[in-house]
Amino acid sequence: MNLFSRRDFMLSAGLAVAGNSFAQSANTKVQKAQKDKNSEINGEALLNAGSSNLVHPVPYNPSAGLHKDRGLLICGSGDYMLAWTIGYFYALHQSGVDLSSAEIIVGTSAGAIAGSAIATGHLTHLIAELNFFTDMPLLLAELSANAKLNASQKRALQLCLAIKEAKTASIQAIGRSAMAAHTTIPTHYEETLKRLLGKRNWPADKVYVTTNDCYTGERLVISHSDNIPIEQACAASFAWPGLKSPVWLDDRACMDGSISETSTHADILVGAKRVLVFSLNDGTEQSLKQGLSLSSLPSTLLKDIDNLKQTGSQTLLISAGLPPGKSSVDLLDSKLVGQGLTYGFVRGIAGASQIKQFWA
Repeated sequence: MNLFSRRDFMLSAGLAVAGNSFAQSANTKVQKAQKDKNSEINGEALLNAGSSNLVHPVPYNPSAGLHKDRGLLICGSGDYMLAWTIGYFYALHQSGVDLSSAEIIVGTSAGAIAGSAIATGHLTHLIAELNFFTDMPLLLAELSANAKLNASQKRALQLCLAIKEAKTASIQAIGRSAMAAHTTIPTHYEETLKRLLGKRNWPADKVYVTTNDCYTGERLVISHSDNIPIEQACAASFAWPGLKSPVWLDDRACMDGSISETSTHADILVGAKRVLVFSLNDGTEQSLKQGLSLSSLPSTLLKDIDNLKQTGSQTLLISAGLPPGKSSVDLLDSKLVGQGLTYGFVRGIAGASQIKQFWA
């Protein structure tokens, strides 16, 4: 199947709806825009103008963290991070630490799912109803892309590792590789998301989910006011190029929120009194060499944390790091789900007193 650009799609849609007169009018306008770059009729601007309410450039303005006490920032990077985070949060719950008291929660990719589950309070219900270390790995495995990768998927994954600059053109290139990849949705994927999140409506007005427009490269931030089901927003934020198909939010095909000029989206939280940050890696070059990232886009973690501190936020970073006994990791290895869950729990028990003191 041939892939159409947004321009081709919209022009062909116009032909179907309004006939030749529309096509002639559209062509006239496009020709005029090409001749006069200063013209008000700017073809690209018109074509990229859909769902502009979802677009929030960096820095987020005005910051959603202003005048908030507790902020929770949960970064992403695949199934291992999701399992590790849920294991960590389970340990905190067992230790009497309630992260749902956060006044603002920003989640990206795996962090979007974990953060939304906390906000709904549904993670607590899952903990009560499941044999955690027996049933939860099976539940999380249903979100994994375990099928053998085809050539188009491999190209998308390789491009993520080849591109080292988070410029708009680079993000667009990755986005188009995501749209071109022939991916299959894991069985029961949507139902599994619903089970993890507990309900379809937005969990709370304090939750912000990040994703990126595959076509334009723009950063999108989804909140309660956008009337998008939470499982769709989380699926879009978790759609890593080559592993999961882009997800449509309104008229935008969206991919993983980590494919962005900011790897954390911490700018949304600027102004919060204290911010608890969960990240797969610690932002250093060494952690990236260990395989603790699915892309070669620059990590902005340390710069973003410094910016939070400079603007008055107390900040505590908790990084997952490597599972015990490993010097590197393959984040595409489905066996990491069980390991991540267990390791996250162990780390959470060890860190509960520090979190409790910071969060109090």
